[in-house]
This record gives sequence, structure tokens and C-alpha cells, in this order.
Amino acid sequence: MTNRKIVAGVLTGIAAGVAISLFLYTKKGKQTGKTLWKKGSRLTDDIKGKFNDFIDQVQDKAKGILK
Repeated sequence: MTNRKIVAGVLTGIAAGVAISLFLYTKKGKQTGKTLWKKGSRLTDDIKGKFNDFIDQVQDKAKGILK
């Protein structure tokens, strides 16, 4: 492992630690975290719905081909 990779890893860890502490320990960070969680949850639900629609379409086409 080169020194550059070690330094890059350490700096990445520090940056991640700072970001996490801002979300967990400040009032504004907690509000931002809640907002991101809600948006992420909505996005996940949307993706699941679209994926289920896609699966239904594929199954319908497969049934049509097999008949």
C-alpha cells in the first residue's frame, strides 16, 4: 500500500466522521437527516412501485409469447 492511498483513506475517514457528527449532533443536522430520510423513503417506494410494474409487464409479455 502506498503512502498516497493511506493518506487518502485517512482523509476520507475524517471527512466521513465530520459529516456524520454534523448530522447527529446539531439541531439543523438532525432536521436535515430527517428530511433526507423521508425523501429517501419516498424514492425507495417509488422505485419499488416502478420495478413491480416492470415485472408485471414482463410477465404479461411472457404469458403472451408462451400461448
